Amino acid sequence: MAGFSHIDPNDPAFTHKFAQTKNLRYHYVEAGDPKGEPLVLVHGFPDLWYGWRYQIKFFAELGYRVIAIDNVGYGQTEAPMELEKYGLKAQSDQLAGLLDALDIPKITLIGHDWGGAFVWRFGLYYPNRVSGIIRYVQDSCVFPIALSFSPRYRAEAMDNFQLVSDARRFACECAQCMKFAYQREFVDPETVAKFDNNKSKFILGVLKAGECHGQAELDYMVQEYSHSGYRGPLNYYKTRRINFDDELAHLPHKHQHIIHTPSWMILAKNDPYLLPHMANGMEKVIPGVKFATIDAGHFCMTEKVEEVNQTLKTAVEDLIARRNAATASKASL
Repeated sequence: MAGFSHIDPNDPAFTHKFAQTKNLRYHYVEAGDPKGEPLVLVHGFPDLWYGWRYQIKFFAELGYRVIAIDNVGYGQTEAPMELEKYGLKAQSDQLAGLLDALDIPKITLIGHDWGGAFVWRFGLYYPNRVSGIIRYVQDSCVFPIALSFSPRYRAEAMDNFQLVSDARRFACECAQCMKFAYQREFVDPETVAKFDNNKSKFILGVLKAGECHGQAELDYMVQEYSHSGYRGPLNYYKTRRINFDDELAHLPHKHQHIIHTPSWMILAKNDPYLLPHMANGMEKVIPGVKFATIDAGHFCMTEKVEEVNQTLKTAVEDLIARRNAATASKASL
């Protein structure tokens, strides 16, 4: 992170915009050449478009058209009341609607954390809208259909989840268990109230002021989460059954579960929750996927800015080259 100054969310390089799709009002930030290769950046939890700030400026200066969205229910993007609208199929429909509104036929899609889970599903539901996919931080390819919430579990293990240091200590002992543990906590209706009443405490606990996040940056995050609170972000953890049913209805055949779009998987070596081995076997469902590893934790985009930017640049350029080669091959037939 040395040599990188903190970036003001109101930096003139960031153009804040809104777009109305058929069912949703999006807030997003755009930068770079309006005629450049379009890159769409999708954040995770607890984050915003702002989590990509260093990558936005980096790729804008290289001449790309960079669009970083506030996900559904986050920041200034609309937060629907209906839980179904937080499912990955509904979100895929909504992003496709945003691309229609912006008159963008195809994109390179980059996601982190929940955004990473989303970009894979978008690639399945809308393969004709993506020329390349990049996911930051690994995840398992197979999950249970649903997670039940145990009151005993809440009382004994997760009642004070906002004390993030405790969660991280537990994660070091059993990362896979921790992944499903915090998802169970987030399903609990009481968690929304706890988080909304402790916005500053939670964000400060996860992101922390220091080299990667100045106080002004953290203040901005807290301010943006005040628009609609944590109801929207935590709804993502309640959609497992919705996602399963959607895939059963819209992707009923086994061959539809294979992502043929050129893709990269970028692993975070020191992520306490999502360990690199969780990506084992990914090439079975994403043939030709390429891998890279960053020596960083979960929020690698702000922790190791130079390394992430250069790795991402390599991945983007590779995806464009593979697309161009495929186009040329088809043209020669």
